[in-house]
Amino acid sequence: MLPADVRASQGDAEAMTSHIVRKYQSQLFHYNLFLLKGVTMPQVTEERTMTIEEALQFAGLESPDVTPELVMTGFEIAWKGHPKDRKGLILAKNTLLQHLVSQQMEKQRYFEIVSPFETSCIHCRGTGEIYKFMRKPVKVNCHICAGKKKVNVTCRKCEGTGRYVERDKKFGGGINVECMTCKGKGKVRVKCSHCFGKGKIKKIVPDHHIKSTTPCKHCDELGFIAPKPKSKPKKHETPPIGNPVITQENAAALTEMIKD
Repeated sequence: MLPADVRASQGDAEAMTSHIVRKYQSQLFHYNLFLLKGVTMPQVTEERTMTIEEALQFAGLESPDVTPELVMTGFEIAWKGHPKDRKGLILAKNTLLQHLVSQQMEKQRYFEIVSPFETSCIHCRGTGEIYKFMRKPVKVNCHICAGKKKVNVTCRKCEGTGRYVERDKKFGGGINVECMTCKGKGKVRVKCSHCFGKGKIKKIVPDHHIKSTTPCKHCDELGFIAPKPKSKPKKHETPPIGNPVITQENAAALTEMIKD
């Protein structure tokens, strides 16, 4: 058992340690409150979406069998009428165009839109958005053998002539004979080295599903370059008579002197 004076000093040390820990914990708590005092948590806002039916109703179109040119023309007319919900109008136009572009991509693996705008945006081709499609691997015919698995190459024996000179090693001289490798055709049919004789190759092509869209910054998602509002000309105020060198009274006196 430790002596009394040693136990007392040990107890004082523990009390001092606990006091320092509590002090720094309170300071750290107040410091965290100070940091969080002026911090505002970011508000999570849900992106506005619209179905095809809602977009058709919003755009005033009854039949779902519409063309991209009809959608873009109706959007331009509605936009020039200064609608109240401009964001909703742009969203309806983008929703319909994405649906129509996806349909074209599913049928022919590319989309074609003829912009009806006079000042069409060349960066987005009048759609107001830049599309990024998903990609998928598909098997297509080999472009070297056209899916036939074999190709014609020049015969190495006769170098494409169909005949060669066969030398007589015993008596000398030679005889012009028909090539037995290509049978006088000059070409031989071999397995395609590009597709390894399979006739098909894998190719990554864009899918009809749109992966993401990027709003066009050049036309502000409109698809056409909107004319800028004309600025009012500044009114030029007439400068007061006189300047720091000559006063108004002296200027009037000089004017009378010149007249006389």
